[in-house]
Amino acid sequence: MRYVARDFKGNITKMVAASAPDATEQIYKENPELIAFVMEGGSQAALSAYFATSDAELVWVIEDLVNVLIDKGMLLLTDFPEPAQEKLMRRRSIRATMARF
Repeated sequence: MRYVARDFKGNITKMVAASAPDATEQIYKENPELIAFVMEGGSQAALSAYFATSDAELVWVIEDLVNVLIDKGMLLLTDFPEPAQEKLMRRRSIRATMARF
C-alpha cells in the first residue's frame, strides 16, 4: 500500500510509503492510476519508491525460483559461494518462522 495526495480535481500529486499529513489516502501499488502517476511524470522520489517496492518483490520471486531449482535437484546449494549459501539458508529459516505466525 502507498499513500497519495490529490489536487482539487482528484488527480494524484504525491505518493509516499507512509501516511503523511498531506497524503492520507491509501492506494494499492498495483492501482492503474498510481502506476500512471509514477510512469507519466511523477516525482523522482515517487518513481524510486515504486521501484524499490518492485525490487523487494522481485527478490522473493528469485528466492522462490532458487528454492524450486534446489528442491527439484536442478541446482545444488553448494553451487553457490559460501556467503550466498548462508544468506539463502538464513532467509529460508526466517520464512519458515514467519509461516508459523
